Amino acid sequence: MKQILLIVISLLLFGGCAQKRYYVLSAPHQIATADQRVERVIGVEDLQVPEYLHEGRVALLRKNNRVVYLNNALWAVDMQKDLTDALIFDLQKSLPGSVIVHYPWESADRDVDLVVRVKITRFIASQNEVYLDAVVRVGNRDKILSFKEPIESMRADQIVEGMKRAFFRLERAVTTLLDDIALSQKKQR
Repeated sequence: MKQILLIVISLLLFGGCAQKRYYVLSAPHQIATADQRVERVIGVEDLQVPEYLHEGRVALLRKNNRVVYLNNALWAVDMQKDLTDALIFDLQKSLPGSVIVHYPWESADRDVDLVVRVKITRFIASQNEVYLDAVVRVGNRDKILSFKEPIESMRADQIVEGMKRAFFRLERAVTTLLDDIALSQKKQR
């Protein structure tokens, strides 16, 4: 009986130490409705993300190029969906004369002028920095992007903040690329 009581007390004491923490990369967002004055319709495909982002846990890269996961640091959302929705939302705010749709699902009733494809090849923390590498394709133009964000430590909250900053830089680069394409199209007319 003493052994059972000792086991129960141990489980209660040590069970509290393993508290899981959940993180989201982007703030909650809602996809806006279309504006009446439409200059162009832009479709955004689901972002492609590295396999380790599908695991549901915050990952980091060790010196030996091995991906490991932080204990008790979990993503509260599906990262592929969250990053796709965040990009669509940011583009809607940044390009008010455009209709941004989730391609191909929301584009069935309209012609899409441009399709944005983003393949994130690396999005991970290593040695107090967060790295984001991606290939962005808009129409027939490809752009390779690399971002590095310093973080104070390899704690989960610091990694998530660094990832937010890196992804924001990716969103800005996609917006700039779309603006450059629109400008070059206007010059050709």
